[in-house]
Amino acid sequence: MAVASFVVVLGLIIPVISHVEVGLFDPLWHNRATIMMDSSISLQVQPTTLSKSGEWVTVTWEGVSSPSKKDWIGVYSPPANNAYGINATKNAPIKYQYAYYSSTHMNYGKGSIQIRLMNMRQPIIFGFFKGGTSSPALQAVSEVVQFSNPNEPLQGHLALTTDPTQMTLVWVTKDAVAPTVLWGTESGKYLQSSMAASGTYSASDMCGSPATDFGYRDPGLIHRATMNNLTPGQTYYYIFGDAYGWSSEYVFKAAPYPGSSNPVTIIAYGDLGCAELDDSYMAQTVVASLNTTKRIKEQLDNIDFVLQIGDISYALGYSSMWDVYFDQLEPIATRVPYMVGIGNHERNYPNTMPGYYNNSGSGGECGIPHELRFPMPTPALDEPWYGFDYGSAHFVIMSTEHQFTQGTPQYSYLENHLKNVDRKVTPWLIFGGHRPMYIASKDTGYPDGHNSVAYALRTSLEPLLKEYKVDLALWAHIHAYQRTCAVYQETCVDGGIPHVVIGMAGRSLANCLPSSLPSWLVYYDHKSYGYSRITVNPSTLVFEYIHSDDNVVYDSLVLQK
Repeated sequence: MAVASFVVVLGLIIPVISHVEVGLFDPLWHNRATIMMDSSISLQVQPTTLSKSGEWVTVTWEGVSSPSKKDWIGVYSPPANNAYGINATKNAPIKYQYAYYSSTHMNYGKGSIQIRLMNMRQPIIFGFFKGGTSSPALQAVSEVVQFSNPNEPLQGHLALTTDPTQMTLVWVTKDAVAPTVLWGTESGKYLQSSMAASGTYSASDMCGSPATDFGYRDPGLIHRATMNNLTPGQTYYYIFGDAYGWSSEYVFKAAPYPGSSNPVTIIAYGDLGCAELDDSYMAQTVVASLNTTKRIKEQLDNIDFVLQIGDISYALGYSSMWDVYFDQLEPIATRVPYMVGIGNHERNYPNTMPGYYNNSGSGGECGIPHELRFPMPTPALDEPWYGFDYGSAHFVIMSTEHQFTQGTPQYSYLENHLKNVDRKVTPWLIFGGHRPMYIASKDTGYPDGHNSVAYALRTSLEPLLKEYKVDLALWAHIHAYQRTCAVYQETCVDGGIPHVVIGMAGRSLANCLPSSLPSWLVYYDHKSYGYSRITVNPSTLVFEYIHSDDNVVYDSLVLQK
């Protein structure tokens, strides 16, 4: 959705930073929601029982007097415990669609739309609203829609550990009886099993609105199991679930031995987000993300894992958006490991961490959903930095949202980790974090303006990256693509490090270029969505920047050992 320069909230004029898009269901509109039931309006949905997540329903309505382009249909789950089944002042809808999406609404006050529903483990109800976003008034409600199995195992996603003979799997259900993953080297023959540990989080586990109030809905049980004793490079077939139901069969390839001479291909990007396949809207709808994930799905046979460095789902406190994100991601992340770094929209919230940024970027989530849903091989909870081998490359992921100056836990970890990378085993060293160390930007705000953060990162960490001969640095946060020369201390030098900003995967693009471009900037593109592809073998690293619309390589870099 477009972002105005200012938003009026409860009588206050508040400036809006362009990095954050304003969704429909801001607290302003929740506070103004009313109930004005109109018995002349009929709202119906068919079918009312669904067997699988992702099935479609038809929503029909009639009897709307004075139809308006502001009329909309909201999808709520679970139904509220009141006479209407919807409490719009306390619960945000999962998503919504404008009634004029149906061609007959404006002329006849009736219409129909197709809505795709995900199994979010609870019944679903629809509401017809007038008054638009400024004064939403509930006028009619539908029947309740249910899934026949609320324990359908969904949202499967793989993650690497530091051991190539292991693979971690995460999935979600409502309840569980001995949740388990079964796997084997032949389709349909699962000779190994591992029981999952299960957990969840509540509104009280998080730190602020909307995550703790109208944006919260029960995330279900989140299961985590590790498949052990894998043969590096071997293909495995697997299913997951329990007595309530089992998933479809999926397939993955175990990580190679560290130092393997076989080529490795990685897809990397940041700032993806998610969107609905039925064109409906959410609190944060990132339509361009659909094309990026589509392009990745087209090449799953030729990639080894995916790395997203921050600003993951853009749930921003609306927990149903994590369901949408993993639904969109599932075809990718059940096939190849999906590794992540934390960003401001996962962790930041005022007065909750000893970091540098005191803003509400996470919508009150404070990293809780992120860390429970993505089991990265980190030292501890709320220490989201880690490293791992994959073939001839070693990857180190930092958190730009936590303190990283000398003497902090993160700095100590990074220094110790970098100096202990065995370059004879993994000759390539790739470093990543969310906010960039190098960025051509006119944003000089303090403390979290682009240039302020970049200067802090260079001051604290650039000497470490140079000392331990990092080959390539990956960043995101800014919704554009930029690549530097081999740079050190803002000068192109032999032995410097190429830095790339790859925050163009989905979120609205941003042109932050200053009037005078720095000498170290080699290539930039703020007009196209895309992703990067990195291919390495022991002697060569190829980095490519690819547009999502035409899947063509527009910039590339080749490094040799």
